[in-house]
Amino acid sequence: MKNNEVSFAEKHPKLNMFLGLVLIVAIGAFLIWILKLLYNLIINGIIKLTDVASKLDAVIIVALITGVVSIIGVIISSVVAKIVDYRKSRQEYLTQKREKPYGEFVEMIYRVQKNTKDPGTYSDEQMLEDLSKFSKQITLWGSSRVINKWIEFRENGSDPKKAKDNLFLMEEIMNDMRKDLGLKKVKKGNLLGFFVNNIKSELKK
Repeated sequence: MKNNEVSFAEKHPKLNMFLGLVLIVAIGAFLIWILKLLYNLIINGIIKLTDVASKLDAVIIVALITGVVSIIGVIISSVVAKIVDYRKSRQEYLTQKREKPYGEFVEMIYRVQKNTKDPGTYSDEQMLEDLSKFSKQITLWGSSRVINKWIEFRENGSDPKKAKDNLFLMEEIMNDMRKDLGLKKVKKGNLLGFFVNNIKSELKK
């Protein structure tokens, strides 16, 4: 082949352009035909499905609806059961963590009461140590009710005029602890009856 040989496109530029346009038109027409064919197939498929559905017996349709509802019901029940199990497990875990500090708080109250009858059995150093230990434990595991009332209890402790109010606040704290542990609250004054002999007369006042 000679290096100076001229290509067909260079010899016949107009014919080459015409052939290019014909090829583009042919490809475009082919794509349009393909799209039209796919469109017709989809439409016909939908029409056939509609015809089949319209010919289904009412009993079958009801059965299908019932099956779908049953499946949805099972899914919802499973989700609710998981939520209930999670809350139950969480409550059991928190109860285990709260049993020790709450129990130690009650023991501390009994020690204070014993010390009033028999001075020297419970020193101020021991009480301060127990109070610090209790505060640390409920920082993580105490409920918001117990924490808020415990803070109020400590703030009132520096005011002698609030000694009686603090006594009933202490009972409220113990009742909230009982609630956290899954027990019912008791009537006002009943818990204090373990420590104060004349509590009923105080309540009447």
